[in-house]
Amino acid sequence: MDSASYPDPSRRLLITGATILAVLMVTLDGTIAVIALPHIQSALGASQDQIAWVLTSYLLAGAIATPLAGWLADHFGRVRVMALSVVGFTLSSVACGLAPTLEFLVFARVVQGFSGASLVPLSQVLLLDINPPEKQGPAIAAFGMGTLLGPMMGPILGGWLTEYVSWRSIFLVNAPVGVIAFLGLMIFAREVHLSRASPFDARGFAFVSIAIAAFQLMLDRGQMLDWFDSTEICIEATVAGLFAYIAVVHMLTARDPFIKPVIFKDRNFLLGTVLSAVTGIFLTGVIPIMTSMMQQLLGYPVLLAGLISTPRAIGNLLTIMVVGRLVSVIDARYLIFVGMALLVGSLSLLSSMSLEVSQARMGFVTFLQGCGSGLLFLPLTMIVFSTLPREHRNEGSTIFTLVRNLSGAAGISLIQAATIRDQAQVQSHLVERVRADNPVIAWSMPDFDVTNVPGVQTIMGEIGRQAAMVAYVNSYRAILILAVLAAPLALLMRKGSRGPEPIPAMHGE
Repeated sequence: MDSASYPDPSRRLLITGATILAVLMVTLDGTIAVIALPHIQSALGASQDQIAWVLTSYLLAGAIATPLAGWLADHFGRVRVMALSVVGFTLSSVACGLAPTLEFLVFARVVQGFSGASLVPLSQVLLLDINPPEKQGPAIAAFGMGTLLGPMMGPILGGWLTEYVSWRSIFLVNAPVGVIAFLGLMIFAREVHLSRASPFDARGFAFVSIAIAAFQLMLDRGQMLDWFDSTEICIEATVAGLFAYIAVVHMLTARDPFIKPVIFKDRNFLLGTVLSAVTGIFLTGVIPIMTSMMQQLLGYPVLLAGLISTPRAIGNLLTIMVVGRLVSVIDARYLIFVGMALLVGSLSLLSSMSLEVSQARMGFVTFLQGCGSGLLFLPLTMIVFSTLPREHRNEGSTIFTLVRNLSGAAGISLIQAATIRDQAQVQSHLVERVRADNPVIAWSMPDFDVTNVPGVQTIMGEIGRQAAMVAYVNSYRAILILAVLAAPLALLMRKGSRGPEPIPAMHGE
């Protein structure tokens, strides 16, 4: 395709700006509400269990709607779907900010999640599509920074707005951003509708949606309800497993299934999706337990924990900017492998830490994580879509995004649950050995007396700290093994072209 077929540089820039604003708005809302939950709970008179639905409803609706984005884009046009999604997200954000009751707020959050689900997967394909191959690296780098800044800014902006304005302003702030993004897409992006004859597979969509909904509910409520000791969690796990099986059987046997199995015949897409899922588990899952370890175990104040986490964002931004140019001259598979190696290095440092770990070392670990994830994101996206047939690109993008999101949610829940349970087991194991007839106790503390309450409390406190550190280290080691096993997948991919073949329907001329 010649360069004249692409939008001119100024129009590409404007489309890119509108697209990134839309992505930033959606990713920001995934985290901005977390810090305001106590204020919302107080204002609307909700219980702890009820207020959790403000977050759960958003995540649940987004997970269910994400697989639908590809079909909608194929049948109604990608830009049109994105513009309508921005409208729905903006209006529901205003509704959240004006919500008089908790029930109305949860309903508005459902609409928010459903409306915003298509924006991230369709945006990355749109940016690939409007740029010639030599410009696609920087375009996806800009998209990567947009997806990074949202979650990073969410707690900071949410805390400031909640403290100095109102909790309602965390939702109302989306209104001007949404208006600008909508106008940018409608004015500067054009498309020629690509008609496809395939009908909507309602049964396939229902099977996939039920499986995803049950799985997301299980993850969101598992820790609160003590996982499989809860009847609700057992039911949700059973429903998720059963309908996932039915969805796979339907996909393989139906004439025109909702998810086309042919898409998984592309080796780069299959391996890239698996690699994205694995990295989502340990990359998304490690950050919360690192933050918890710094604040609760190492005693870092919130501000210090935030400062130590800053190198992660710096490393991510630096590598994303650099790799945008490197991806056109260096094989993407090697960049992905180097990114995995950096993440393995950070996990190796984490798995050898003790309670005496220095702040400098923690900062270096977060910097390595940022550099590793920055090297992974763009090359992985480029190589996956470089070999994927044009007719499957919308669907492929939604599956790629859905798998990454679900694996990230699973990583957070499973790693936190494993750490908590491991800590309890280690602590129980250590407590059993605190007795007067233990030679180690007799040697190290000859005056030990079980009737000395302050002395016993001091020992139990130290045991708790040591048990927590052992649990964190064990979790890091398990994730390290997973990362080492996943790294070679990058080298099994086929070498991609300089960029995916563009779809002529989506550019702005």
